[in-house]
Amino acid sequence: MANKHKAKGSRAEREVADYLLSLGIPCERIPAGATADRGDLWVPVIEFPTIDVKNQAAMALAEWVDRANEQAQNAGRVAGVVWHKRRGKTSPADWYVTTDGHSFLKLLGVR
Repeated sequence: MANKHKAKGSRAEREVADYLLSLGIPCERIPAGATADRGDLWVPVIEFPTIDVKNQAAMALAEWVDRANEQAQNAGRVAGVVWHKRRGKTSPADWYVTTDGHSFLKLLGVR
């Protein structure tokens, strides 16, 4: 059963990465198991947040956002975001991107 969930998550990561690449945003998937987790996707532009991708029916936003912020610290980025699948929507352009207020303002350049 764990492989089914891992495959579902990997597929969502690829979909978000492919979407970013289609927009001309350089993006690569980060292999699982890194000692200092930097998220699931890496954009080599310092202004970009870390990106953690989720494809789960039950949302655990508080936990996910806290983890995204830890990943941002590990990566030396100002913020982390969670890009999570939206039920009934196939394109990552229509999925949710979630963060907290502090991180949102940092991304806007308000500190």
